[in-house]
Amino acid sequence: MINRIRKSFACAEECKQGGKVQEAASALGAEPLDFSANINPLGSPPLQELVARELTRVCHYPDNNYSGFSRAAARFAGVEASCIVPGNGSSELIRLFAEATLADGDLALIPSPTFGEYENQSLLAGGATKCIKIGTDGLPALRDEELEAAKALFLCNPNNPTGKILTGAQVTSLAERCERAETFLLVDEAFIELSRPEESVARLAPQREFLFVMRSLTKSFGVPGLRLGFGVTNPTLARIMNRARIPWSIGSIAAAAGEYLLGCEDHLERSRRVIKEELDYLIPALRSLGFEPLESSVNFILVNIEPLGLASDVLAARTMADGVLVRDCQSFGLDKNFIRVAVRNREENMRLIAALERASKCRD
Repeated sequence: MINRIRKSFACAEECKQGGKVQEAASALGAEPLDFSANINPLGSPPLQELVARELTRVCHYPDNNYSGFSRAAARFAGVEASCIVPGNGSSELIRLFAEATLADGDLALIPSPTFGEYENQSLLAGGATKCIKIGTDGLPALRDEELEAAKALFLCNPNNPTGKILTGAQVTSLAERCERAETFLLVDEAFIELSRPEESVARLAPQREFLFVMRSLTKSFGVPGLRLGFGVTNPTLARIMNRARIPWSIGSIAAAAGEYLLGCEDHLERSRRVIKEELDYLIPALRSLGFEPLESSVNFILVNIEPLGLASDVLAARTMADGVLVRDCQSFGLDKNFIRVAVRNREENMRLIAALERASKCRD
């Protein structure tokens, strides 16, 4: 049977993710404190009334054009609604981009370290992948001939897991190089609203042929269970992708919530203030334990744990047993010297520091 399955599917490997709260709760007998998923520390604006209202309408199919959500996303991004591609979270949008741009054997360039879904979805689409080291300026260190040989390039800004953000000018310069090479560029701005939204290149996308910019409501508005995001591109590519995406991939409750959430910009402003305050607490606290956290511009921190002589999987297992989840970063292409921790509220962040201190002092 296996030889009759599409090769890229038959060879697929699991893409490691954080946020496995239910799995950990089953093992622990209680819900852990999750620092492995990078969600807005303020959670979401109130949604109870909206969900209750929308439940009365679930006997009908959603509007497959998602007109209301697309208009809200367009206003939020400062573009026309014809430039919006709705999606069931980042994962669907990454897959749709890969399927739209890559044929069998086409090359996709993946910066390293970064989010594993870019490589995973490129391989599932039948493409080939090549990892490109990130330079000291935060951009992938790419020669023109490498870019011209590729069909697609992925860029995460701010980058996951390093937390480094590129300026809009840096990304624009890379986008111009991609236009000249006729190489599609996906810019994943899933975390930019929790960092420096003024660096977004979403408004540039409708004016370019090869640029696709992606946003996630999951991270910005703290709603990972709703699965909701959108892409911004030129009207021609948006029309192609909207025709190709799975019909009704977004439920009516999620689409209605998206319309509402995209109007809650004051929530994002408060979130950015809290994240900055908690970064100012967490980074020195981590250093005081002997860890080496990287400077971050967003709601997570990449932490070098090598000075403590612990492997990342061992440390993650110890903190989980203590009721705290952290992210082992091997799935990002890093070795066992790195973990990633989310930024939460002060009380929870203090619990993280206490758990890490206990785990680092524990001797098997």
